[in-house]
Amino acid sequence: MKIPRPLLLSALIFSSALRAASTSAFVDVAVVPMDSERILTHQTVLVTGDRIVQVGSTATVKIPADAQRIDGAGKFLIPGLGEMHGHNPPLGSSQAYIENVYFLFVANGVTTVRGMLGWPGQLELRDQVKAGAITGPSLYLAGPSFTGNGANAVLSVVAAEARVRQQKKEGWDLLKVHPGVKREVYDAMAKTADEVGIRFAGHIPADVGLVHAIERRQETVDHLDGYIEYLGAENAPVDPAKLAKIVKLTRETGTAVVPTMPLWETIIGAADSAALLAYPELRYMPAKEVARWKSVYERRTSDPKFSKPRALQIAANRKVVLKALADGGVTILFGTDAPQEFSVPGFSIYREMQANIAAGLTPYQVLSSATKNVGAYFKSKDTFGLVAPGHRADLVLLNANPLTDIAHVAQRAGVMLRGRWLPESELQAGLAKIAAAP
Repeated sequence: MKIPRPLLLSALIFSSALRAASTSAFVDVAVVPMDSERILTHQTVLVTGDRIVQVGSTATVKIPADAQRIDGAGKFLIPGLGEMHGHNPPLGSSQAYIENVYFLFVANGVTTVRGMLGWPGQLELRDQVKAGAITGPSLYLAGPSFTGNGANAVLSVVAAEARVRQQKKEGWDLLKVHPGVKREVYDAMAKTADEVGIRFAGHIPADVGLVHAIERRQETVDHLDGYIEYLGAENAPVDPAKLAKIVKLTRETGTAVVPTMPLWETIIGAADSAALLAYPELRYMPAKEVARWKSVYERRTSDPKFSKPRALQIAANRKVVLKALADGGVTILFGTDAPQEFSVPGFSIYREMQANIAAGLTPYQVLSSATKNVGAYFKSKDTFGLVAPGHRADLVLLNANPLTDIAHVAQRAGVMLRGRWLPESELQAGLAKIAAAP
């Protein structure tokens, strides 16, 4: 039977998964379990189905005769990475583009994505990915956003209550907050969300404000939204006393933050346009999309109201805020807002990781934000985020130690996705097909 062209990539990967042994063993590998900052050497990790079933000394773990053996000698095994502010391709995207985006995530070790803008059909895509019909990360999806702007605006208490109940009934994993929502509408959304048992996360509407959103238990503040405004730090350095106060409130309310540092430098115009256009990973995105990103950025930064010094000040202050939040015990959840302006799915994680390091976080803190913190956030949905028995077998095999240099996360030997082993050669072949597509 001839396979339709848009499905060729998924068929290639999926067929290899079907041929894989039901039990796999990473043999003699250095495990970075991520339960603490440590490395376990000369380990064998046994996987059956989509679960890790044993982690132990290579000298003692018995490997079934029919198991697929993956040589781990000299390599490091970490949990799969989470993208906590990702996006599905926009409504109307071709099947090929949808599958390409999902594959780009997986090819870079991203095995879990929290999609932060819903549209009709996404829930079906989530099911297809879970069933293995599409090669992609496990998806946890926010519904169509609660916004105060545009045709989809939620402008009344009644409308907010109705949308919360509708999205809960439809099966979305959380609610997405966008700018423009009035405070009484936000409060109605939050109250109804509490009643029906669904979480809400995202932006901080100006009429709501950071403190009220945190006190109302918005689960995540994405893009560090609202912090610079609260601190009055758009044109001046951060006030340490005021920063300490908001860090304390964030920690005490259990609010997590999703930084998206490089993306936000692009959004505010602090990034270098020549550097953005030179990103090698742009070859994996449609040329029309890259051209649109370029046009949007140039239009934004050529606006007479745009101030480069202000943008650079905000970018510098965001690093200060992120460092203070991390040092203050606030949960950091890794996210890049891909696909988005010059934020290419999967590849964007390396730039985000380096930006977090530049802000003063350690490699272990950065890896924690992308692994065990993500698993803890989704603990009511599944068990994953550590290299430990019972955890979902989302794993990345690296050729170098990521705790000594976060850049080593890019030095992959392969990715295991829900128990399906995808060696680096196969991932590179998939990437080459995407880059060569017209």
